[in-house]
Amino acid sequence: MSIKHSDVSIQYGYATVALGQIHYAQAGAPDAPPLILMHAAGRSSSCYRHMLPLLAKDFRAIAIDLPGFGYSARMAENPTIDALAQTLAELMDALALHRPHIFGLHTGNKIAAALAANWPERVGDVILAGQTHSLILDMETRNAALASYCEKYFPKYGHSLDGSHLLKAWNVTRAAVEGFWWPPELLNTKAISAADLAQAEVRVIDHLHGWESIAPLYRAIFAFDLPEVVKRIEARTLVLELFTQQEAHYGPQGRLLCDLITGAEHEQLQNAVGLSMEYRPGEIVEAIRRFLCRV
Repeated sequence: MSIKHSDVSIQYGYATVALGQIHYAQAGAPDAPPLILMHAAGRSSSCYRHMLPLLAKDFRAIAIDLPGFGYSARMAENPTIDALAQTLAELMDALALHRPHIFGLHTGNKIAAALAANWPERVGDVILAGQTHSLILDMETRNAALASYCEKYFPKYGHSLDGSHLLKAWNVTRAAVEGFWWPPELLNTKAISAADLAQAEVRVIDHLHGWESIAPLYRAIFAFDLPEVVKRIEARTLVLELFTQQEAHYGPQGRLLCDLITGAEHEQLQNAVGLSMEYRPGEIVEAIRRFLCRV
C-alpha cells in the first residue's frame, strides 16, 4: 500500500520475524542507503510520518512499529531490550538490509544501542535520540525520571477473580486517551488547525493500539544497563539530545553518554518538545543528514 505525502509516496508493508509480522512505513529509493527509525513507548511508526518524505531524498527510510504497537504482532511476554534488538536483526534479514543506519528515539535508543553492541557487524551509523531524561546514565536516576512519565500506566491493584481488574485497566486507558484527545496544543491556542486535530487523532490511535504493551516495555527499560551496553558500541555514533526547559535541572546528559562511546558526537536541539519528530521534523532531519551524509 502507498500513500502520497507531498511529492513523496510512503509505502506500507510487513516483514515476518519469529514473533510474527512487523509493520513498517518507508519512503525513498530502494537502492538508497537504508535508515531504520524506531519510536518511543506508546507510539508507532506514525510519529515519523512528517520525517519520512524529507529523509527520502537521501535514504531508504524505514520506520517500524515495535512489537506490541501500531500494526505489528503482539509483544512477547516479559520482553527485554536485547530480545527486541534480536527482533530488529530479524527484520533486517527479512528486508535484506545490509548495514542499515539506525535511529532510535527514547525506547528506540535503547534498542539501537543493544543492536549496535550485540551485532556490530550488522549496523552502519547509529543515532541515539531522546529528551534528557532518556539519556541519563545512572540507572536509579534515569528510572526515577522515567517514572514521572509512565507511573500512571502501572496498576495500583491486584488481579481479581471476577475480572474487575480488567475494567480498572480499561478505565486507566480511557483516562489516558482523554488526555491525548484534548492535548494542551488544542486547549491553549487561539486558533485550531486541521493539523492540530490530526496530531491528536494519531496520538489517540497509537495509544489504543499499544496500551497493553506500555507497562511491559517500561519494565524492560528499567532493567536495561545503558552504560554497560553503550561502552560496547563500535559504530560511528551521534547522541541527539532533545533539550527541554522542564528537564534543565538534570543538566545536559548527552555528552556524558558520548564519553562512553569511542568517537561519539553530541548535538543538542534547544527548546525541544516531546513531539519534536512531529512538530519540528525538518530540524531533526537536518541533524540526521548532517551526521549520516558527512564524508
